[in-house]
Amino acid sequence: MTTEIVLPKMGLTMEEAEMLAWEKKVGDYVEKHEVILTIQTDKAALEVEAPVDGILQDILVKEGEVVPVGTVLGYISDTKEQDEPVNMFQNIDFPVEEPYRIRISPAARKLARENGIEIEGLRGSGPRGRILLMDVQEAIAEKSLKERKIEIDTIKTKLPVKTTKARGKGKHVPLTRMRKIIAERMTQSFMMVPQFQLKKQVDVTAILQVRNLLVSSFEESIGVRLSINDFLIQAVALTLKKHPSVNASYIDSDTQPYIYEHDDINVGLAVAVDDGLVVPVIHNADQMSLAEIAKKRVELIEKAKKGILKPEEMSHGTFTISNLASFEIDEFVAIVNPPEAGILAVGQVREQPVVVDNRVEIKPVLILNASFDHRIIDGADGSKFISDLVQHLQSDRWKIF
Repeated sequence: MTTEIVLPKMGLTMEEAEMLAWEKKVGDYVEKHEVILTIQTDKAALEVEAPVDGILQDILVKEGEVVPVGTVLGYISDTKEQDEPVNMFQNIDFPVEEPYRIRISPAARKLARENGIEIEGLRGSGPRGRILLMDVQEAIAEKSLKERKIEIDTIKTKLPVKTTKARGKGKHVPLTRMRKIIAERMTQSFMMVPQFQLKKQVDVTAILQVRNLLVSSFEESIGVRLSINDFLIQAVALTLKKHPSVNASYIDSDTQPYIYEHDDINVGLAVAVDDGLVVPVIHNADQMSLAEIAKKRVELIEKAKKGILKPEEMSHGTFTISNLASFEIDEFVAIVNPPEAGILAVGQVREQPVVVDNRVEIKPVLILNASFDHRIIDGADGSKFISDLVQHLQSDRWKIF
């Protein structure tokens, strides 16, 4: 018996991948779940495992080639295929093994059926790979983005064509896969999601005082340096808990569009990498201490820099933070990352004059710029969210350990 090695869909946005390295060569024996291939997607380098035990019979796609999801990459042959002995019990009826069933919740199956989502292509985030309602909702949102992209591309073909010609000396720089995906998704977000921005200044004196008190103990106890990002993540998560309308997604369902408020609060942190940008996600951040957040943040950033983030570590985000303080940026505006309802853009801490009790004092401040999906949130709701976030950041209400 020969089994196909098929390029799996390892994320909702994954459509193709580059073959980085085959870990086995033709003729090698492989075990089920053993890593046989490393691929590069739009977000990270991922490992492909052998689907069965056997001999790697053939490799169809060579290293460096780019192929779409579902492509047959090679074949594994059963070691019993050659010189198989005669089965003395071939006329005996044994119980037939129950065929493999996709694990999916009833609500998720119903929603997938109503919206034409093929559950075979979904990667479940529940126990033992069970497909949950959130997995289907993300697939619906992704499907909607793709369909609207097709509509926009159709409109573009009807518009007058203006060709921009390169002038002067220079060079042609082809888009990397990651850069291409980022360009497509940001264009889709900007054109399809009506967005508005809110800006507010926050005094981080209290945060810096707490951080200075804890830096040494954190490094000694968990081996991690406490960052302002850790305070931001915890504050955003706890503020989202108070404002469920912001911890939501706009689902453009085939039957009827609706807003879905997530139970889980999963905060993404944008991380710059060589080819572009990835957003690892800290799941259930509202339930975590500063120490737990700091440890997870460092772990995810290290994986992001190495390109070894797992799909589940980049999935199911409900809100994103983008911090450009390390680049000495004072403030900026970020674009919403669909299907999330909002994103927070954070600049560097700067000493600025602030009026306190009719006196001018010099305080360390941050400028927060929040962008929201106007289909989900109105200005009043967004303002309440930002005001509560600032109050939390200026307080001493922190879960440390």
